[in-house]
Amino acid sequence: MDLFTRPWTAFPTSFTDRDALLVGTGRSAPTEAQRAELRAAAVRFPLVLG
Repeated sequence: MDLFTRPWTAFPTSFTDRDALLVGTGRSAPTEAQRAELRAAAVRFPLVLG
């Protein structure tokens, strides 16, 4: 499954639960490969403020 078949996930499916938790909470910096995947996902998710 990928982000298109699992729209409820904010992280790419290649992230383990532990990686998503550590990166998502800022306790760990993403690797270059993870950063590239997050950049690709950010294009699909709009930023909504307020």
